[in-house]
Amino acid sequence: MKYQTAAAVIMATAVAGFAVAKAPDIDQARIDSEVARILKQAEQRPESKQPDGKAIRQEVVKHLQSIEILKNAALKAGLDKDPEVRNQFLTMEAEFYAAQYADYLKRTAEISNAELLKFYDQQTRMIKIQQVSFDTPEEARAAQELLLKGLSFEELTKRYPNQQPAFEDFVMARQLRQPLAGILGSMNRGEVTRNPVEIENKFFLFKISEVQKDPQAPPFDLIRDQLTQLLKEDKAQQQIHQLLRENGIEQ
Repeated sequence: MKYQTAAAVIMATAVAGFAVAKAPDIDQARIDSEVARILKQAEQRPESKQPDGKAIRQEVVKHLQSIEILKNAALKAGLDKDPEVRNQFLTMEAEFYAAQYADYLKRTAEISNAELLKFYDQQTRMIKIQQVSFDTPEEARAAQELLLKGLSFEELTKRYPNQQPAFEDFVMARQLRQPLAGILGSMNRGEVTRNPVEIENKFFLFKISEVQKDPQAPPFDLIRDQLTQLLKEDKAQQQIHQLLRENGIEQ
């Protein structure tokens, strides 16, 4: 009897030594934020089945507790003092805030109906393009002088035979590669580029000879929400590029 009692005490002590610690508490607001983020992602995939909110919350809590435990273990091991780890952390922190700022710009962008209609026109317009190429910007500007003096673009193409493949048919303006999409996308019929356009060490003058709407384009009202999101993204990118240029970074 005494032997059984001693054995029981030893076993109880051993079990106590390997007792499982209580999982760390996670702030409820942090849990709610992560659940909301996951549910929002699910909403953007309409083909997927309705998510189980309760199951998602349980998984979120488990995940946050797990990474909190591992973070604390990393800090206890002194990894936050490791220079290489610190450098990687600072880079990841900067990338996180950069992405958050881009999302902020998209969320807060204000889009007027006039801007949206203009964007719809740019997205659905098809154009026919005439072009003349030159070896130097000086040659291109000399040709522009001839246009200003009354020479037609058609006569210009004969004087300077086209060295590049011609645009035979209508093309979608938005599908042109940059910088053409940005330059030609907003030009009207009969307009000629104001400045020579450099592409692969050649200098071009372009004229919009015809403009029409894509006959297969969906009605404006049908894609209004989609266009709004696209235009918000476009505005956000413009603001980001402007901010980078102001701080010495050219795109």
